[in-house]
Amino acid sequence: AEHVPGYMVPDVVVGVERLPLTANGKLDREALPAPQFETAEYVAPGSEAEEAVAGVFADLLGVERVSVVESFFDLGGNSLSAARLAARASAALDVEVSVRDVFDAPSVRELVVAVSGRRPALPPVRAVSPRPERIPLSFAQQRMWFINQLEGELPTYNIPALLRITGPLDVDALYTALCDVIARHEVLRTSFPALEGVPYQLVHDIDQVADR
Repeated sequence: AEHVPGYMVPDVVVGVERLPLTANGKLDREALPAPQFETAEYVAPGSEAEEAVAGVFADLLGVERVSVVESFFDLGGNSLSAARLAARASAALDVEVSVRDVFDAPSVRELVVAVSGRRPALPPVRAVSPRPERIPLSFAQQRMWFINQLEGELPTYNIPALLRITGPLDVDALYTALCDVIARHEVLRTSFPALEGVPYQLVHDIDQVADR
């Protein structure tokens, strides 16, 4: 910690008599012992908000309970689980909680204090029903449409990829899986026609695009 930036400092150091190796002489990561985290004196939640966030902490860390004064990262949390913590804490407290909040206030008590008094979390995105006859383009879609009008059929947004599949292939299962993805994500079956020079979104039915 005295010689490297904070993000390079290991979260935990475990001493072992010798490193386990594979038959090829490489480090056998699966054979490394799991770290045992020593917890400080348990401090119970002092409010409903702390109790709710403590439950989120414990669930993400895979433990029965956590002290409200212990750091999420000292207990084994990392940057990936911090993102999940922020999302679930937002739902538990009904306020906006960011990943930066988790890093700045890593304990249950600190996090509850840091976000108290904030505006309520934004409601989940829901589909508009009934939809307008012509759905306007998003800003990103407007850019794509403009470039297409300017450059024509150039593959500006095409990303070709080649996949090699070995072994028997269940074509019907692959087709069904692709249809499920296309049905779930409307953007994969949306085109941008224009009416009197004004583009709009046209979401096609799955049957129109899921042709073998």
